[in-house]
This record gives sequence, C-alpha cells and structure tokens, in this order.
Amino acid sequence: MSLKAAPLRLTAGLGMIGLIILACGVGPWLLRPLPGMDPARAALLPPGSRVTVVQCRNGAVYMSPRVEKGARAIAVLGPGNRRIEIETAQIARVFPHRYWLGSDRFGRDLLRESLSGGRISLAVASLALAIALVIGGGIGLAAATSGTLVDTLLMRLVDAFLAFPILFLLILAVALFRPGPSTLVVVLGLTSWMGLARLVRGQVLSLRQRDFVQAARVAGSPWWRIWELHYAPNLVGPVAQDAALRLGDLVLAEATLSYLGLGIPPSTPTWGSLVAEGHKVLLQGWWLATFPGIAIAVLVIALALVGDGLQDLVRSAR
Repeated sequence: MSLKAAPLRLTAGLGMIGLIILACGVGPWLLRPLPGMDPARAALLPPGSRVTVVQCRNGAVYMSPRVEKGARAIAVLGPGNRRIEIETAQIARVFPHRYWLGSDRFGRDLLRESLSGGRISLAVASLALAIALVIGGGIGLAAATSGTLVDTLLMRLVDAFLAFPILFLLILAVALFRPGPSTLVVVLGLTSWMGLARLVRGQVLSLRQRDFVQAARVAGSPWWRIWELHYAPNLVGPVAQDAALRLGDLVLAEATLSYLGLGIPPSTPTWGSLVAEGHKVLLQGWWLATFPGIAIAVLVIALALVGDGLQDLVRSAR
C-alpha cells in the first residue's frame, strides 16, 4: 500500500473508534430503560418496531402497538392481547417508543444493551491493555538493558508463556477465579504482555547499535538524557501500532470468553454475552446476535486501520 494512504487509514480508523466510544458513552444515558415494562409484551420485537407506552399515575405501564383514544379513556392491548381501557385522569403520560435494533427475549432494548455492552467491553480491553503495556514494556526494557544472564532468563520466561495456547491459558485462569469484570481485566492483562516484551526488547537492542546513540554515549550524555532524546521517541511508534492491534485482540478475547460463559456474568451485558444470548434464539430473533457481532467487527477493523496507518507512518519516518 502507498504511504500516502497511511494518514487516510489512520484518520478513518480513529474516526470510527471515536464514534464508537462516543456512542457507547452517551447512548445508554439517552436511551433510558422503560420503568415497569412487561417483558412478555416487549420480547423479541424485530428491528424498527414502534410501540406506544402508557404510564399510569399508580405506576402501571402498558405497551401496545396501537392505542385507541376516546373522549374519557384510552384503550390499549394488555397481557394476552386483552383490551384494557384506562381513564384519562389515571394516565400520567403517553409517548411513543421505537426499538431501532429490536428487543431481546427479556424485552430489553437491544440498541441500549449493545451500547452499554460496548462500554464494558471497551473498558475491560483497555484496562487489560494497560496492564500488558506495563508488564511487557518493563520486562522488555529489563531484558534489553541488563546482562546476558538476566536477558536469557526473562526471554525463556516469555517463551514458556508463548508455548501455551493463549485461549487455553485464558480459560484455565478464568476457571480458577470468580468471574467478573475485574477478574477478566487481570487475566487478559497477564496473558497478553509477551509479544510486547519481545517487541520492546528488540527495538531497544536495535537502537543501542545506532550511530546517534553511540555518539551520545561518547559525548558523555547521561542515561536519562539518552532515553529521553533517542529511545522514547523511537519506541512510541512501534508500541502504539502494537497496542492498537492488541486492543482488537483483547476485545475478541473478551467476547470469546463471554460467549463461552467464562467471562463477565450474563446479568452484565457485553458484546460477547449479547452474541451468546442471541445464539440461543437465533431462529426467532436473528438480530440479537447480528448487531453486537457487527459492532465487534467494526471496532476490530477500525483498530486494524489505525495499526496499519501507524506502521506506514513509522516506516516512512525511518
């Protein structure tokens, strides 16, 4: 691919990620759940369904695909398609509600659940990435700047972790501890640092042989000055590129564990748990697994665009 396309891919990827973060952050607050909603009346509504909600002063809530307004009462369809007439004086408010992405089998708005689930999935993946950056970056720097013995021991530790399939390590670690968001963050972070450690070590070992670093040492520059002027700026690009791609892997790992029932409990919506719930009623409600799956795919593609754009920019800077 041409280097001229790198800023375009980077901008497109960052724009998509920004829109997803904004939607997941603001959407659940704008799409408030309907209080007192009867799940039997709102279950498995297809995308685009429009209903009328009638809230009574005594707290009762009725939802009906159509409402007949009379002079003194409003007629709605209650449980079992039973016609119910409500006096106007008992009604607090009447308003329409549209299920843009349909509803799940519990009557919850799938759009709101997807946005709430995306917020949790992004938070878990981002915190796990932070743990991986700290551990992997620290071990990589220690291996590159220490002696041969320490370097060998640390790299053998990395090789030992890489020898096991990552999915097997994730399932084993999650099975040993109580499932939850904090457990998943720690488990994902502790099983995702190995590649970053090898990357940082290789970059630092390569930079140590560069002429500008050798010249700085001969000139008597202190180590912290060499790190500030030469090591840190040259590590930002490769680490940022790896972090973008690794964040996509962590989102997929969280979705996989939640789909298998080993991640966050189903009571807390995530993209993976929504796909798992939709799979149970795929023939009755295809939209339940489709839309969260599309959200995961769009986010991973956006992160891949960011990673490719950063890689081309770093390559052109060299």
